[in-house]
Amino acid sequence: MTEPDYKRRFDVSDFRGHFRWTKKMTKDLGGYLYHACHKDELIEILKNDSLVLRSHWSLKLPTHGVCKVPGVWTGLNYFVHGNHYGPFLIKFPLSVLNGKSFIAFRRKGDRHRYFFVQYEARIPIYSFKGDSWRKVNSKVYFDTSTNNSLSLKESAIYDVILTTEIPLRKIEVAPVNHPKCIPGKCSGISRVKARKMLEKIALRYVREEIYNEGFLDDYIKIFPDIDGLTLELEL
Repeated sequence: MTEPDYKRRFDVSDFRGHFRWTKKMTKDLGGYLYHACHKDELIEILKNDSLVLRSHWSLKLPTHGVCKVPGVWTGLNYFVHGNHYGPFLIKFPLSVLNGKSFIAFRRKGDRHRYFFVQYEARIPIYSFKGDSWRKVNSKVYFDTSTNNSLSLKESAIYDVILTTEIPLRKIEVAPVNHPKCIPGKCSGISRVKARKMLEKIALRYVREEIYNEGFLDDYIKIFPDIDGLTLELEL
């Protein structure tokens, strides 16, 4: 049975080239980088103060075969009807990608899918139609308006696989509808239930960090959905 596009290992047939994410690209594209997760994963991420490499991705090398590598899956799409990867959505400023190098892969199956995999080694591993380690203009993966701003292509899915942890700076965490669980960790969670769970996580986090200077102002920004919540602390 053929695996779906989002699960298959990457190989030379998917490879399109490599590029570096620039400040100009962040400015022209706008938007955010998203990561959905479950309760235990969110607690671990908050505890480590960074988006940890909690998953794996794999690729098939021309000479050495399949290689499995630690990473963390994020994306550029915001799914208005809910997220299938978890009931909690972390929103990062797109600037966290500035300066990072990526390998670009493309697949055309049920939907157009673009995969940007962080790769900093600068060692060529693939070629595209005879062009060894092809460098591409990242703009080709997006729609361009008359004022040169960029936008996601309609109906396209953009996965960004990071291979280095990123710190939790200027983030927001929000509850979202989780109607279907692709990782199979739960049977689905409504946004209402996710919000109640997030309140408990946030309060626990407040209790642990309450004595940090500037804590309340900073974390109302991270958890805007709980602004106005009454805090009852047992000291």
